Amino acid sequence: MKVALVSIIFNTKSGSERRTYQLAKGLLEAGHEVEVFAARVEDMDLGAKVNIVPMSAGPSFVKVKSFTSNVNRMLSGRPDIDVVHNQIRPFTDGIVTVGGGCHADYLERMGRGLSLFNPLHRLILGMERKRYREGGCKAVITNSNLAREGILRHYPIPPDRVFVAYNGVDLAKFHPAIVSGKRVEIRNRYGLDDGPVALFLGSGFGRKGLSTLIKALPVVTGMDQDIKNLKVLVVGKDDPASYIKLAKRLNVADRLVFAGQTNEPEYFYGAADIFVLPTKYDPFSNATLEAMACGLPVITTAMNGVSEIITDGEDGFVLKDADDHNGLAASLAYLSCEKARKQTGAGARLKAEGLTWEKTLGTTLDIYGKVRG
Repeated sequence: MKVALVSIIFNTKSGSERRTYQLAKGLLEAGHEVEVFAARVEDMDLGAKVNIVPMSAGPSFVKVKSFTSNVNRMLSGRPDIDVVHNQIRPFTDGIVTVGGGCHADYLERMGRGLSLFNPLHRLILGMERKRYREGGCKAVITNSNLAREGILRHYPIPPDRVFVAYNGVDLAKFHPAIVSGKRVEIRNRYGLDDGPVALFLGSGFGRKGLSTLIKALPVVTGMDQDIKNLKVLVVGKDDPASYIKLAKRLNVADRLVFAGQTNEPEYFYGAADIFVLPTKYDPFSNATLEAMACGLPVITTAMNGVSEIITDGEDGFVLKDADDHNGLAASLAYLSCEKARKQTGAGARLKAEGLTWEKTLGTTLDIYGKVRG
């Protein structure tokens, strides 16, 4: 079978891009042919054929519009391709995997009505209206039921054409024994003592809920347990200024350490004792699953698709409200006990072992079969 993977960028740096890479890798190892159609390709070591799609310079909406037009033109003369699989956006009428959920649902949940005046948002919404309907995309693959329900709520696509395939995780790379190798080095680098450390990892601090975590720190400080000395290691891309200001106002600025971006997130998992992501909207946070694979107890929200695999109170904690800083503090208090952290973390690792990229590939191939059939 010959599969065309369509993505504006092909690399291994972000969650959706890593998913595309793992899909290409799995397809090739299973004996299928893979052609990548992308405007920019990095970290390509798979041996797949690469087709560079021209993309105009200029604002983002101009780039997306030109890429969409050019990739459709390039694919129109390729009857030899059995499956066209779009990544992130529905550029063509083939299959699409929407790693970040549908754009209409994202805008609704984030309360950004005025952003509809943004030409990029209007363009993406137009792409969705065209593809997510009867006669549009042959299949839509989401990475959680949260994302699936969002698409069905906004668009008239038949429900039997919207599937769920959870993301997988590299269980060898994100392994407790491996990631602990630089624990002392990372903690020394950022001035972290032997006390408990909570890791917040994700770009876009507002959507990921960093303010909720900061607001929980004064509550934790008033507790008797060891967790009152909790430090928070923040890793990811965003301007920290407003969050430092909030922390100073709450007298917890000394608890925060901003580390910036990293290409080695696994070692930051290894340096931490708890993973916290009180996200406002995340169809499936790869960082949460990676943390679980590393044996960390995780605290997240029901607006994170990973929460669908977590048994609350056993292998992680799920907040119903992303702004519930008191509930977050209570979960941190429970995890103040080292025994509780180890027990919850062991359960998290066991749960993560059920989500491999091989399993994701198998589900995807089943969907290919249904579409072709």
